Amino acid sequence: MVLSYEARGAALRASVMDLIQVTSGRMSEWDETTRVYAALWRDQTEVVASHTCKGIEFLEKVGAVCKERAAIEEEYASKLRSLVKKNFGKKKEDDGGFTYVNAFNAILREMDSVAGQHEVLAERVKKEILPFIASKSAAHRTSRKQGLNDLNVINANLQSAREHMSKQQKAYGKAFKEAEASYLKYNKAEKNMDISRLDLERAKNNASLRSDQSEEAKQGYAHALTAANQAQQTHYGTALPSILDRLRAIDDERIRDTKAALEMAINAEKEVSVIINRCHDDMKRALEVIDPPRDTSALVEQFRPEDVLCGGGDSVDGNGATLKRGILGGGGNTAKKEGKGVSRKQSMHSKIFGGGSSASVEVKKNPDGTSDYSSLPPQQRVRRLQAKLAEMEKEREKKIQSKEGVVKMQLVYRDNPKLGNPADCEQQIQTFGKEIDTLTSLMKKLRVQLDDAIAHTAPPIGGNETPPSSRSESGASSQYSSASAAASSGGATTPAPPRPLPPSNNGTINGVGTPSNASHRTSYSEESVSSEGSRMTNNNGRDEVYDEMTMPALGTCTALFDFEGGTTEGTVIMKEGQEFVLVERDEGDGWTRVRSVDGRNEGFVPSSYLRCKWYPSD
Repeated sequence: MVLSYEARGAALRASVMDLIQVTSGRMSEWDETTRVYAALWRDQTEVVASHTCKGIEFLEKVGAVCKERAAIEEEYASKLRSLVKKNFGKKKEDDGGFTYVNAFNAILREMDSVAGQHEVLAERVKKEILPFIASKSAAHRTSRKQGLNDLNVINANLQSAREHMSKQQKAYGKAFKEAEASYLKYNKAEKNMDISRLDLERAKNNASLRSDQSEEAKQGYAHALTAANQAQQTHYGTALPSILDRLRAIDDERIRDTKAALEMAINAEKEVSVIINRCHDDMKRALEVIDPPRDTSALVEQFRPEDVLCGGGDSVDGNGATLKRGILGGGGNTAKKEGKGVSRKQSMHSKIFGGGSSASVEVKKNPDGTSDYSSLPPQQRVRRLQAKLAEMEKEREKKIQSKEGVVKMQLVYRDNPKLGNPADCEQQIQTFGKEIDTLTSLMKKLRVQLDDAIAHTAPPIGGNETPPSSRSESGASSQYSSASAAASSGGATTPAPPRPLPPSNNGTINGVGTPSNASHRTSYSEESVSSEGSRMTNNNGRDEVYDEMTMPALGTCTALFDFEGGTTEGTVIMKEGQEFVLVERDEGDGWTRVRSVDGRNEGFVPSSYLRCKWYPSD
C-alpha cells in the first residue's frame, strides 16, 4: 500500500517533468521566419507609424508652399498691373508721335501680359495642384489610420493569447502544489498508526482528487501554451508583415504623389514662362523701332515756326492771300467765297504764339449751328460733309438706343411699380425724341448740301469754258513773270528761280490727272508770290479758273518711305529714296506739296515721309 502511493508521487513528479519537456520542445519548433520577424518588428511598429505620419505632413507642407506661392503670384500680378496702369499714357496725344514713347507703351502692354500670365499661374495652382494635394493627403491619412487599427487588433490578439497562457500556467502551478501537499498529508497519515481508517481513507481520496485536478490544469496549460505559440507565429509571420507592407505601400504612394505635385507646379510655371519669354521677345522688338533721328525731326516739324518773308509791305498782297488756284468773280479783284481756297489746320506755332496765315478762311456757319463748308473747294467740301453726316448718324443712333432703353425701363416700371415711377421716364423720352428729330432735320439739310457739292465736282459736259490744258504756256509764264517782277519791285525775292511750265499730257496739268481744277489744293504757302496780274477773266464776265503754272522751288527732299498715292485727290506716288523739289511747306495739316525732279508729277505727300532740305530765305 505504501509502495503504491510512493509510485503515484513519482508518477506525479514525472508528469511535471514531461510537461516541461513538451513545452520546451514546442518552443523550439518556431521556424526561422517567425524569429526573424520577431527580432525585426517587435519594437519597430511605432517607428513606422511615426514615419508615415511625418510623410503625410510633408505632403501637406508642399501644399502650403504652393498655396503661399499662388498668393505671391496674385499679389505680384496685381502690383504689376497697377504699375502699368499708372505709367501708361491716359491721352492719345501724350507724345504719341515719338518712337521711344510708342516703344515704352508697347513694353508696358507686354508687362500687362506678363502680369496676366502670373495670374494664370496662380489660378492653375489653386484649381489643380492644391485640390490634388488635399485629396491625396486625406486618402493617405485614411489608409494609414486603417493600417494602424489593424495593427492594434493583431497586437491585442497576441497579448490576449499570452495572458491566457500565463493564467493557465499559474493555475497549473497552484493545482500542482495542492496535489503535492495532499499527497504528503496522505503519506503522513498512512504512517500514523493512531489515525482512524476513515481519516486515512479521506486523506487518500483528497490526494487522488488533487492529483486529477493537477492533471487537468496541466492539460489546460499545455493547450494555452500551444495557442500562444500559434498566435505568436501568426502575428510575426503573417499579420504583422502584411500590415507593414500596407503601410509601406501607403508611404510609397505618398512619395509618388509628392513628386507629382511638385512636377505639376514646375510644368505650370514652365508653360507660363514660354509665353512670358514671348512677351520679352516682343519687348525687344519694340525697342528696335526706336529711331532717334526720326524723333528729333518730328519734334522740329511739330514746333517749327511759320516762315516770314522779310521786306517791304508792298511786295505782298494787301489781304495776305497766297497764290492759289480758285474761281474768281468776273472782273473783280477779290475771289468769290466759294473760291477762297482750302482751309488748312493752324500750325503748332500759331496755336502757341497766335497769328498765322491770313489766307485761311473761317468756315461759314448756318443759323442752326451747322456748317455748309461753302468756303472750301468742292472735293474738300464733299469730304467734310460726308464726315459730318457720318458723325451725326452715329449720334442719332446713340440717341435712338438711349430712347429705346428708357422706353423699356418705363415698361418695367409699369409692370412693377416698386422699381420706379413710369412718369419719370416721360420727360427723358420727349427729350430724346426732340434731339432725334433735330438730328434728322440737320441730316436732311446736309444731304442736300452734299448732293449740291457732288454736282459741282462733276466735270462739265459742255460750255464755253476753255480747258486749262488748252491755255498757252506763254500766258502762264508771262503771268508768273509779272508776279515775280511785282514781288521783286517790293523788295521780296523768291527762294529759287522759277521753272517753266511742263507740257501737259492728256489734258492733265503737271502730271496730275484730274477732271477739274477743283480737286487740286487751292492754297499755297506764304512763300508763294501772288499778283494782281495773275488773274484772268473772260469777256463775258463769268467765273474763270486760274492757269496752272510751275511753282518756285523752296528746297529739295528725299523720300524716307514708300507712299502709294493717287488714291486720294491731289496726292502723288512716292518711292523710298526718290528725290523731289519742295514747292509748298506743310502748314500744319501733315502734308507737303512736292514736284518730281523731271517736273512731270506734282502733288501732296505726308510730311513725316520726307527728309527736307529747305533753301535759305532772304
